[in-house]
Amino acid sequence: MRTTGLIRAGAVVLMIAGVVSGTALGTPDDPPLAVPTDAATPPAASQPVAAVLAPLVRDVFRLRAHGIRYSPNARNVAMRSDARGPLLLFLPATGAVPRDYRQFLNTAGDLGYHVLALDYWNRGRSVARTCERDANCYSDLQANRFDGSHPTRFSAIAPEDSILDRLRRALTTLDRHDPHGGWGRFAHGDHVRWGRIVVAGHSQGGGESAFIAHHHAVQGVLMFGSPVESVDGVTAAWMAHPGVTPVTRYYAFDSRRDMYADRITGSWRALHLPGRPQLLGSTPPHRLAHQLVTDRRIGDRRQSHSLFITDRGPRGHQDSPVFQKVWAAMLRAVRQPSGIAS
Repeated sequence: MRTTGLIRAGAVVLMIAGVVSGTALGTPDDPPLAVPTDAATPPAASQPVAAVLAPLVRDVFRLRAHGIRYSPNARNVAMRSDARGPLLLFLPATGAVPRDYRQFLNTAGDLGYHVLALDYWNRGRSVARTCERDANCYSDLQANRFDGSHPTRFSAIAPEDSILDRLRRALTTLDRHDPHGGWGRFAHGDHVRWGRIVVAGHSQGGGESAFIAHHHAVQGVLMFGSPVESVDGVTAAWMAHPGVTPVTRYYAFDSRRDMYADRITGSWRALHLPGRPQLLGSTPPHRLAHQLVTDRRIGDRRQSHSLFITDRGPRGHQDSPVFQKVWAAMLRAVRQPSGIAS
């Protein structure tokens, strides 16, 4: 597993996998987990930081619950530093899984975020191809995938398999097996403390993040190649009225050559994101705009929908992702609390 950017002085990153205290969290081929009793303890002065922190880097975990068969159930990614930062909840694109975005997630971890990249029902046809010009389809489909409500022939996820229930169960699991990790700050019982959470995602995941922020006051929203929910002037019905999270807490990033670029910028207009799209290469502007568009050539139109955020994207100096500085600027923009009650 690539650990570049995870290990640095003053920060401890924790990732969960396998078997914890005899309770199966992963499949038999997952390695065992030994959670440190005090992950925030600094390394001894005589030992290199990397030598001490490397054993704390763990793999990822699947959700398990008695009587529930999660489908799909790819491995989720979780990490934390010793900072009391917000939670970054990341949702992948259609057909993608959390581990496709490790470099972005690592960047968030380096900046003091707790990170949870969550698998969910994002298989089959994309939301854009499913709904096209049916404005109400987007609302019902995204609501169903979020909490299990509004089942239709397009999406009929049960509540116990929804994003909301998976989030609750993942936080409970992390808090139980990493009791000093501060995971309990993000939920109290069934109540999710959205004001302490930055929701983020790519394509379908970014659209779902915007949908969540529309109905729950979150700390911030980061959208990558999303939402793809505007076609020939028809936009998702839920965008027709203001949401509860201020649009000043939204930041969006896309490629100018994205095959869905027109649909995405149409959605940004429908959401009333501040300002206008700002063109950049691979470096963020001094004054960060809420709408960011790169004109750097990163592949054909289909590849340009993904390569500015996934691990398969271009690399630059010292093998770091070309767009890492843009990611970091967006993450910093919503890193501080917004004043929204949690």
